[in-house]
Order: sequence, then structure tokens, then C-alpha cells
Amino acid sequence: MLGFVSVAIAAFWVWALFFPPKQSVAKVSDVAWTERAVVVCETANIRRNELADSRRIEDVGEGALAERADLIDRATDIIDAMIDELEATAPTSGDDRRLVETWIGYYRTLMSDRRDYTEVLRSGDNPPFPESVIDGSPISEYINDFTVANRMKACSAPADLAV
Repeated sequence: MLGFVSVAIAAFWVWALFFPPKQSVAKVSDVAWTERAVVVCETANIRRNELADSRRIEDVGEGALAERADLIDRATDIIDAMIDELEATAPTSGDDRRLVETWIGYYRTLMSDRRDYTEVLRSGDNPPFPESVIDGSPISEYINDFTVANRMKACSAPADLAV
């Protein structure tokens, strides 16, 4: 019996190390949707990049935090529109639907975090951006894991508020 258990454990580790499935659990089979999503995200990123303000907050003067909050809200509006468009064309069946719905839900949570953050900025405080956490990891990591698995780098979580 001990010999059988030892062989079974050894066989499992050989399989796990050399023959595991190559497909990610976050991979969407609807490649056409992922290709359309990249175009939508690239367009949104171009629009967001046009809002870039490289001035230091100290150099802006009075009202700098409110001005920063307004820029963040405008960028978030662009991302919200991007998410709405991705959701409107999302796969409607099976695992693809579930995966995309989960990813979009994570994105919407991140956008809510951004809206909450702009309220803090408008109150005169300037803390680091506190994004939601899932199982000890920032929600942006879950968003980005999905985009990597589906070759949608343009749809990664925005890093414009990262410290």
C-alpha cells in the first residue's frame, strides 16, 4: 500500500511539473471579443492620456487638490464609458460570460474607489489612493491578471493614481 501511495504521489508531481494544462483559468474563448476590447481600450487610453497633467501638486497653487479630483473624475468618466461599451458587447454564454462579468465587476469596484478618492481630495486631504483589496491583493491585480491571460494589455487597470 505504501508503495502504491508513493508511486501515486510521484506520478502526480511529474504531471504537475511537466504536463499541466497550459490554458489560464481566466482565458476567454471568444477571441473576437478580446480583439474588439483592445480597440475600445486603446481609444479610451488615448483620450485619458490627453488629460495628463505633469505639474507637481505644490506648483498648482490654491485649489490644486480639487483640480486634481476633477481630472481624475474626467478620466474615470472615460473608463466608465469604456467599461459600458465592453459590457454591451460581452459574450453572453457559458464561462466567457461569467469571466467577463467578474472582470467588469472588479473594474466597476475600482472606478467606485476612484470616485471615493476624489471626494477625499476635495475635502483637502491628499492620501495615497486606497484601492479595494481581494484576498489580500489589490483589485487591480485581478483586473490585470485577466488582461494578461486574454492578451488585452490595453485594458489593464489604470495606474495613474499609483504611488
